[in-house]
Order: sequence, then structure tokens, then C-alpha cells
Amino acid sequence: MTLFSRRSSAGASFGLALLAGLLGLLVLTGCDSKTEDKGAEAPPKTAEGDAKSNPKSSAPELNTTSTGKKTVAIISPAKTSEFHNELPKGAAEEAKAVGWNPIIDQAPSKEDDYAGQVALAQNIVQQHPDAISVCGINPQALNTIIKKANEAKIPIFVHNQITKTEGDVVAYIGYDEREGGKLCGQQIAELLKQKNSDYKGKVAILDGEPGDHTNERAGGFKDALKKYPNIQIVAEQNGKWDRAEGNKITKDWLQKYPDLDVVFGCSDAMAQGASKAGADAQHKLITIGIDGNSTALLDVDAGKLTATLAVQPRAIGKKIIDTMQDYFADPSKVPAGTVIKTDMKIVTKENVRDFANESKKGNDQ
Repeated sequence: MTLFSRRSSAGASFGLALLAGLLGLLVLTGCDSKTEDKGAEAPPKTAEGDAKSNPKSSAPELNTTSTGKKTVAIISPAKTSEFHNELPKGAAEEAKAVGWNPIIDQAPSKEDDYAGQVALAQNIVQQHPDAISVCGINPQALNTIIKKANEAKIPIFVHNQITKTEGDVVAYIGYDEREGGKLCGQQIAELLKQKNSDYKGKVAILDGEPGDHTNERAGGFKDALKKYPNIQIVAEQNGKWDRAEGNKITKDWLQKYPDLDVVFGCSDAMAQGASKAGADAQHKLITIGIDGNSTALLDVDAGKLTATLAVQPRAIGKKIIDTMQDYFADPSKVPAGTVIKTDMKIVTKENVRDFANESKKGNDQ
């Protein structure tokens, strides 16, 4: 149960159906809730849907020179969240639009499989694509992948983070995670003032796996709350980017902290798990996450999730291809280590439908 009550009127039902339709047109996602919560157990796939072999196996070198078409790779931490399913789709659509070959779209089965991500990256490097963009599971995996690409003289880009890493990176493409965390913290402060008539309350944080993503998002959130001495962070735990884990942890917190006001999730999936725990316990819990996934937006509209920071993964995927295209045309247009920030926005029950409409119009352009 959240701060917001459910609506039962026919008009509300129609509105929810309308939002679902808009989101269906927006993301056209084929993943169900089980995929998002538990992770993909199938082998990694290309953007065209063909299953790839074991990432440790050898692979032939791609022939891109004879056709003149570029072949690029997108390496994700896993396919366990909608974000990392939608971003490669945006990249694949843009690659097709500019006349390139289908992208290589790969990820390990779980977001804690550091060795698996490095192994599949090595396999991709052996294929020698024209460029690679990677979102590392953690700094160690990311730095290793960058090093392997550098050694093979393959231009490498980093997406979904703008924090600088080791090695030679052409560009960092994504939203400002620390600033995004701050926006979430500021939103929570205002919601606590509405609930408690003052900037006070008890807050818990669901971290993702250790690394830059968690450090930036949770760090920004904490930074925003520093100026409110009566807002206490009473608990913080690794939710592993997983909805079920977020649900389990929050259930324990509600036993330990019966007056808990807020759970902030470093991803939507964890925040959605927290909101379910609150509802099951009939506890008025404010919940906010990061991603703006279609299921999270539907939960916001239904009053299940209080808010989400929408970061539009398909738009990030498109920006990756556009930046690569600029680099191929003239490397001086994208100096080494360029940082390209993408848009983000807090979405609540009050603006979720307007946001869905705006996003659909943006995708139609």
C-alpha cells in the first residue's frame, strides 16, 4: 500500500488501459514480469533473435569491409531488467535506420556474473566488430573489457554511466546517475513533508550490486538528504537489482522498523518489490526507483509505486549509434573521453500519462 489510494471508477480503468496502450506502443517490450524479476536463463541473443553459442567459444571475424556496412556490439550486464532489454532495441532500430548490419547484442544471464560478462566480451572482441559499447557489471569487469578492446584496437564506448574509467574510451553515454539520485532524494523530502507535515521520516535504501552505478545513484540520493537532519536513513542493503530480493529485504525491514516511511530502490525492479511488500503488510510506504520501465510507469499510474526516475533506455540506445556514426565519419567530432548526457525526469501519478504521451511522440519523430 502506498501513499496513493487505488481508483475503482470506470474512468480510471479506461485511463489505465489508455496508458498501457501508450506504453505498449512506446516500448513494444516482449519480456514478461518473470524475465524482469528472475533473469533470462536462455543463451544471449543477437538483435535479430538468434541464440548465440557459449561466449567462451571461438568466433569468425566479421566481414564488414566487403559490404561497407558497420557491425557494432552492445554488451549489457544482463537481461534481467527491462532497461537492458530496451536499450539494445533502441540501438538496433537506429543501426537499421542508418543502414548498418544487425547489432551484436549480448549479456550474461545474471547481473553478478562478472566472469561471464568478461568472457562474452572476449568472444566479441575476437569477432572484431567496428565498435563496442558496454555497460559493465562492476568496475573490474568494465576495466578488463575496455583493456581487451584497446588491445584489439576496437573503438569502445561506455553506456549507462558517465563516470570515467581506466583505459581509452571514445565516449561515455548515459544519464547523470548521481544527479538522478539527487532528484529522487529531493522528491522524497517533499513527499515526507506532505506526509509528516515536516521534512522528517525514516528511509531505507535498496542498493544494486557494488560498483559505480550503486555508488552514484545511492550517493546522490544521500547527498540530497544531507540538508534534512530529521530525515534518517535507518537501513541500506544490496538488493542485487532484483525485484524478489527487494521484496524480501523490505519485508524484513518492516518488521524491524514498523514506522518506516520510505524505500528508495536504485532500480525500478527493487522499488517495485518494496512496494509489494508494503502493500502485503498494509503499510503506507513511499517507494521510488530509477529506470522508468513500462511496468514501473503502470505501477505509478495505479498507485502501487510512488514515483520513478525515467531515463528512457531506448533513447540512450539510439544515442549510442548516433555517437558511433559521428565518430566513424570524423573521429575529431568525438574527442577521447567525451561525456554525452541523456535526459531524465521524475514521473509521479500526476504526470505519468503526459510523460507517456510525450515519450511516444518523441519515438515517432
